[in-house]
Amino acid sequence: MDQGKKKWLRGLLIGFAVIAVAAIGGVAVIHNILSKKAGENTGGSGSLSIADTLKQATETAFNPVAGFPGQDRITILCMGIDDNWTDSDQVYTKDARTDTLFLLTLDLVNHKISMLSIPRDTYAHIAGTSHSFKINSAYQTGGPDRAIDTVSELLGVHADHYMVLNIDATKKMVDALGGVDVDVEHEMHYHDKWGHLNIDLLPGAQHLDGEQAVGFARYRHADLGKKGSPEDGDERRMYRQHVMLRSMIAKAKTLANVSQAPHLIDVGMSSIRTDLTRGQLYDLAAIFKGVQPDDIKTASIPGEDFRAAEDGAWFFKPDMAKSLAYVDWLVKGDATAIRRLTPIVVKNGTTINGLAQRAVSQLLAYGYTDVRNGGTTRKPVEPAPALGTTVGTAAPEPAKPGIYEVTELLDTGVPDPDATRDIVTGLQLTDAHVLRRPNQPNKLGWTPPVSVTITLGKDYAAANPASASDTDAPADTSAPATIDPNAPTTGGASSE
Repeated sequence: MDQGKKKWLRGLLIGFAVIAVAAIGGVAVIHNILSKKAGENTGGSGSLSIADTLKQATETAFNPVAGFPGQDRITILCMGIDDNWTDSDQVYTKDARTDTLFLLTLDLVNHKISMLSIPRDTYAHIAGTSHSFKINSAYQTGGPDRAIDTVSELLGVHADHYMVLNIDATKKMVDALGGVDVDVEHEMHYHDKWGHLNIDLLPGAQHLDGEQAVGFARYRHADLGKKGSPEDGDERRMYRQHVMLRSMIAKAKTLANVSQAPHLIDVGMSSIRTDLTRGQLYDLAAIFKGVQPDDIKTASIPGEDFRAAEDGAWFFKPDMAKSLAYVDWLVKGDATAIRRLTPIVVKNGTTINGLAQRAVSQLLAYGYTDVRNGGTTRKPVEPAPALGTTVGTAAPEPAKPGIYEVTELLDTGVPDPDATRDIVTGLQLTDAHVLRRPNQPNKLGWTPPVSVTITLGKDYAAANPASASDTDAPADTSAPATIDPNAPTTGGASSE
């Protein structure tokens, strides 16, 4: 087989690794495509030869969007389900709940992918019933249709398709890929004999086999009575699931032997149930074959835990305003929705009165909803020279706080790097220094609180003339804000 065909086929494998996103207790990957181009739903077909795979890949390559007439984006509700076990230790999936739930949105035109996770304990009205409960019970009581309708009632978006993956999907695929490499940030130990789940992971770079990968993705809390881990809770769990997804895609990109494709297909298809036809899955893989692990935008609907007064059960209450903003951004493709998710603090780095309030008003009018005036600030004082380093007899002059000539943006973890570019546009600037210092997820949850601190320079004043109503907050009496000297700085509205 010539190298060009091998490279193209490998790209399709990677594409399907994104589309058939599988999850065990969470997101995990799946396999690498190349199933028969047929009209029936997936499941139960025989394996493909390499020759068949290449033939069908060629058929799809010419017009893969034909599988989705009239659509420029599709949304798939992906569900990873629990396994149940009989008294005789036999696995079954009847009455299984969704251990993982997320919306996978695929932009067929721009080839962009996004995932919006929904915590399993989210309190929601269960469609078709008269009661509200944990959203993971919707599938248990009414299958994929009820799960889709319940998510639709909650978030106002009706998934076009569904994909259900059983608990073995990740284990089988990781083993078929030869394992995956991940960075385990904290120690994790959990043992559930009934649920056949044994997790023992130590910090550091690890090469995980299928069973360990399942533990990495599913860990939620330590053994009863044992010391907890910073990895406890659903937020960190969803974060690790996204890490696992990217790790599996990265591993798929390293596959050197195309002869592995038929086996990977068989492994993957045996663990999936979906209303997408095999032909549509193949089309999607062809469309997204060039995707990179970091190209996928991910988030989880925000909110807080609460305890029911009646029975003490724990639930998750979504912050609906922010959740709907995430839906608009990630599911509906509204890039301006990021303005409702980005808190901004504006500081005046000049001696021009009223500058910060001028920018606050401007950004609010531009569509940002959480913008506040942080008062005035000055460039940090440079450390005084050490004794004995002066030249001549004159003592050095005391260092003075500096004025900012050029506006600086400090990004500490916005959901989308494009947000800083949008802010620069909103301030009517053509150039600005953008520094990025993301918060560490292991300290503040898998989705760090987002914020941008703007320190206005004289360039902003020149681009935005004053109005009569300008007035700034009192000068900041706290220590001047410091900028990480190790953070990368670039010209232009770039976050890199």
